[in-house]
Amino acid sequence: MTVFRLVSAALLVVVGAVLLAPRLQTSFATAAGPISGWAQNRFRTTSTTGVGGQFAVGFLLGAVWTPCVGPTLGAASVMAARGENIAAVAVTMLAFGVGTAFPLLILGSLSREALQRWRGRVAASAARLKAILGVLLVLVGTMTLTGLDRPIQTALEGAMPDWLLGLTTQI
Repeated sequence: MTVFRLVSAALLVVVGAVLLAPRLQTSFATAAGPISGWAQNRFRTTSTTGVGGQFAVGFLLGAVWTPCVGPTLGAASVMAARGENIAAVAVTMLAFGVGTAFPLLILGSLSREALQRWRGRVAASAARLKAILGVLLVLVGTMTLTGLDRPIQTALEGAMPDWLLGLTTQI
């Protein structure tokens, strides 16, 4: 098992445990408090209205989003630069673009009033959703640490259609 895989799996277990245990959540919040306080004080006067404010919000979203999007865009860009299977590159980029745009379009189309009305219901289910996410993270991390994820991956790859398997293994 590579060091990166081991560390990533351990982090999944730790984050899942934090989500499951209110005491750990409090400890984590206390430990992260100085950083959070610094960020809040630093950006408190930043307005989110106007072009400058929207640039700042977009910049922060990009900073969070880039580590997730980088591998997909990087793989498709390398395939395109090499001239390898341009159709697969186009399909990958199209699927990525639609998948990225869809939630943003939905959130953008919702009015502020609707989001305020739903806030209570979302907050009421947050604890339950946090626990579900915690269980899933601990489960995936434990499966990765024990190697149980490999047979599941192999079984899923065996169930995939050949065209999808070919597309995902090219990238």
